[in-house]
Amino acid sequence: QNDKDKALTLAQQAVEADPNSTSAKTALSYAQQARFDLDGARKTVEEETKAHPGNALAWARLAELRASFSELDGALEAAQKAVALKPNLSRTQTVLGFAYLLQVKTAEAKTAFTKAIEFDQADAMPRLGLGLAKFREGAVEEGRREMEVAASLDPNNAMIRSYLGKAYFEEKRYNLAGTQFDLAKALDPNDPTPWFYDAIQKQTQNQPVGALRDLQKSIDLNNNRAVYRSQLLLDQDQAARGSSLARIYDNLGFERRALMETAKSLSLDPASHSAHRFLSDAYINIPRHEIARVSELLQAQLLQPINVNPVQPRLAVADLNIITGTGPAVAGFNEFAPLLERNKPQFVASGILGSHSTAGDETVLSALYGRASVSVGQFHYNTNGFRANNDQKHNVYNAFIQYAVTPRFNIQAEVRTRKTENGDLLLDFDRRNFNPNTRQELSQDTARVGARFSLSPRQDLIASVMYVDGRENDTFGDSIFHITDTSKNKGYQAEAQYLFRENRFNVIAGAGTYQFEAVRNLNV
Repeated sequence: QNDKDKALTLAQQAVEADPNSTSAKTALSYAQQARFDLDGARKTVEEETKAHPGNALAWARLAELRASFSELDGALEAAQKAVALKPNLSRTQTVLGFAYLLQVKTAEAKTAFTKAIEFDQADAMPRLGLGLAKFREGAVEEGRREMEVAASLDPNNAMIRSYLGKAYFEEKRYNLAGTQFDLAKALDPNDPTPWFYDAIQKQTQNQPVGALRDLQKSIDLNNNRAVYRSQLLLDQDQAARGSSLARIYDNLGFERRALMETAKSLSLDPASHSAHRFLSDAYINIPRHEIARVSELLQAQLLQPINVNPVQPRLAVADLNIITGTGPAVAGFNEFAPLLERNKPQFVASGILGSHSTAGDETVLSALYGRASVSVGQFHYNTNGFRANNDQKHNVYNAFIQYAVTPRFNIQAEVRTRKTENGDLLLDFDRRNFNPNTRQELSQDTARVGARFSLSPRQDLIASVMYVDGRENDTFGDSIFHITDTSKNKGYQAEAQYLFRENRFNVIAGAGTYQFEAVRNLNV
């Protein structure tokens, strides 16, 4: 009934009346959690498991609280302990299912949820979990049906309504999705989740102003989730939503405000992959930011979880996925946004035609399956230019693969090849002032491997090693003398970065080294 003070008082009195009562200790942990004291709630339950190590419900409760701090391995361990003690209890099987689901072990999760449903067919939560597991595996219709059953079993549960709405959205049933989001908002006005998903839907339907209002509301309500998210995770959630807000501002033409929102996101969470990705896209339109753009894209790739968002063959490209991939990146009990990134292929293509034989195209095929994501693409552009010898031609090919070895450790590899040919591109304010003999050819092959290891929920280590083999051939001179300048360079570059996040400060430290060999020949 939202009378948190009375709840805490009664729970404390219950513990005083019987210090050995597991029910009293569990009630106290819920009262502490309702008052946003997650640390106190976890401490209470940990003391209870030490005092009564054979109590399955206490271990199940501990699993929930560990997940609220993104301690996924600890949550799974506690859930397995609960099931070992009481395997025929719906509650323990449900918690085990979600513990598996948070680690994207969908087969194990489905087994646990199915058992939980057999033990208690009136419980909505295992139905929701089973729906999420099927959804994650790409069975969208089957997953949505399970969520519909969950909603029918517990029609006043705002969280279930939010995820059912997201399932309808993925099926492009926008009216039904909007209805579920409205119901969720009415059932729990303090939950930011339906506002966030409604913002995504409105942005997809080209309603950026409405999306902006909903997303701002979601950010305003973000801290209400302290009831089941630690402060660190709340900061990360707000950073992700801030990145989404920046993209909407950018679409509305407020580029400076968008960059400011991204800066706020990175101050809250310097490991926000969505914020780094937005900066990479935003720097396209800012002169002399090429190095920063490449750096931001590399950081985004190293920090991102596995997802279906493609890696574009060229570094400068318009945003392809708007804000659909910028939700909370860390899953936990009552926060399942990352699990809605389902197994699926995705094909994106764009092209351009213009005068002076100008033509360009970019195609990207990406896919997500289980713990792996892949992306292959090509970019082509050619034009004759506005005068003689002003032509240019670009071809870029790229392949990228990422694999999550564990929820804390993922690796990736990328190969890229580029070929460029062009004439005299220099502009001297006179179209007749150019060198008809100037030609340039550039060929470059790049191979890179990278990794991310989460030392703890507050600490991340990322590393990247890149090998480059490039060749450049420049021809210039006049009608009498022709000079050919041929250069070859090859070498490697290795970098590592350590990120530490605390409530009041962040620490970023890194180191890098490179070694290149360059050979140059001049022929007259």
